[in-house]
Amino acid sequence: MRPLFNRESLWVYPVFAGIGGSFGYWLMGVEQRQYKMLADRRDALLEKRARRKAREEAALES
Repeated sequence: MRPLFNRESLWVYPVFAGIGGSFGYWLMGVEQRQYKMLADRRDALLEKRARRKAREEAALES
């Protein structure tokens, strides 16, 4: 029966694993930065809405 792994090509598997692992690590960083940016934008919009509501209520009272 033919061997499943060729002894001369065994060095390739750790290289592929390293490349795949580093890409996954980089992608996790991208995801975390994107979530932070979205959370900051959400907070800014909520603050803007609160200021607008307060301004409109003050205008109605005047």
